[in-house]
Amino acid sequence: MKIIFVNRKKIGIIVIVFGLMITLLGISKQFDQKLKTTILVENNINLLDDYVAINGKINYKLPKGWTTNEKKFSGDEILYHNDFKSSDALIHGFVEVWKGRNDLKAFLDNSKSISEGQNKIKNYKINEIAINGKKTYVVQYLINVSDNNWYKSYEYFIDDKEEFYRFSFFTRNVDFKETYGAIFESIVETLKIR
Repeated sequence: MKIIFVNRKKIGIIVIVFGLMITLLGISKQFDQKLKTTILVENNINLLDDYVAINGKINYKLPKGWTTNEKKFSGDEILYHNDFKSSDALIHGFVEVWKGRNDLKAFLDNSKSISEGQNKIKNYKINEIAINGKKTYVVQYLINVSDNNWYKSYEYFIDDKEEFYRFSFFTRNVDFKETYGAIFESIVETLKIR
C-alpha cells in the first residue's frame, strides 16, 4: 500500500494561478475588441457601409467614404471582385470571392513562388489565425512596384471550403501606420457568410 501526500498549499496556489490565467484571457478578449474600436475611431473611421454580394451570400463592411468599383472577370475562378480606396487615397485594395480550393495553403505557396518571379518582394510572412471561427491565412510582405517605391501588403485568405474569401490591403510603406493592421483585421471581421 502506497501513501500519497498532498501539499494543500501548492494545490491552492496552482488553482488560484490557473483561475487568474482564465480571467486574464477573458479580459484580454474584451480589451482586444475595444482596442480595435478605439483605433477605428482615432483614424476617423466612425461609420461603415454595408456591401452585399453573390445574391446575398456574403455581407461585409468598408469605411464610409471609401470609393469602390466592382469588376467582373472572365472565367469561373473569381466569383466576385470589388476594388476599394480610402478617402485619403493612402489605402487601396480589393475584396474577392474565389471558387474553393482543396488546399488553400498550397495555393498560397504557389502564388508566392509566381509573385516572387514577377516582382521584387521582401519580408514575406504567412500566419494562420481564426476570423469568425474560420481558418484564415494572413500574408504580409513588402512589394516594390517601381523605382524603389515599396508597398506594405496585408492579405487575408478566409477558407470556407466551397469558396475562399480574400481581403487585400496595400499602402505605401512610407505612409504605413502600425494601427493599420488592426484596422484591416477589423474590416475583415465584418465578413458574414450565409
